[in-house]
Amino acid sequence: MSMRRIAIIASALLSAGTTPAFADFDMLTFSPTYLPNYGVLAIGAVPDYIGSDEYFIGAAPAARVSWGQRYVDLTVSFMTVNLIDDPNWQAGPAGQYRFARRDVKDPVVALLPEIDGTIELGGFAAYTAAPTPNEPRDRWRISASVTADVAGRHDGYVTAVSGLRWLPVGRYSLLGLSIAASYGSENYQDTYFSITPSQSAASGLSIFDTGAGMRDVRAAAVFIQPISPEWSLGAGAIYSRIVGDTANSPVVKDRGSPDQLVFGFGAARIF
Repeated sequence: MSMRRIAIIASALLSAGTTPAFADFDMLTFSPTYLPNYGVLAIGAVPDYIGSDEYFIGAAPAARVSWGQRYVDLTVSFMTVNLIDDPNWQAGPAGQYRFARRDVKDPVVALLPEIDGTIELGGFAAYTAAPTPNEPRDRWRISASVTADVAGRHDGYVTAVSGLRWLPVGRYSLLGLSIAASYGSENYQDTYFSITPSQSAASGLSIFDTGAGMRDVRAAAVFIQPISPEWSLGAGAIYSRIVGDTANSPVVKDRGSPDQLVFGFGAARIF
């Protein structure tokens, strides 16, 4: 069974039903040299909103179409288009749909104004390398992205950086380990984490002004097991820690938790 037969996009397995906290990282991917076309469907548990301690079960798709080194990659609601024909470097436009904060389970947060979903556009860049000759499963990757609101919902931007290591396990299986961090602009942070005087009066939450800064840091692990030449299964988890001013927001500190966990499993069809 070749490497091309068992490749799978692990970030979709980890972020099933994802919220914006987990949608803006292309966290675990192979170099396009070794990744064929595929489709993924995953299910898992994810916080109700960024900073929530309530969870829901959701499903999420992923897909990739490649031509040579170039590709279009969709992971839940985050899309990248690699325009560089190079085995190591990838770069191009990026975009995502940032989900709305509506119908939340927490009765106090539900008193805050609902936040509509929005579209963000920007770009990404990444570098991938394989330290072990003739073993494409043994790889590392560093990447960065920035996306900005273009629909007038928060009028800000989010930047993200990540690093990952893919390790071979046995003859065909894979273990992926990743670390990542994200930064939010002032407008973005205000929209999702600040509490204005009128919002405080309506909800009882303390007035709070969240400045620009780090939003969260995270670590992820995923295990992938091929079960046939066309199908692979995977399972994994992301632990995220909301940090800085973001963690002190009443939405997080008083009504939720800075500790966020996403876990799930999924199946991929290679074609």
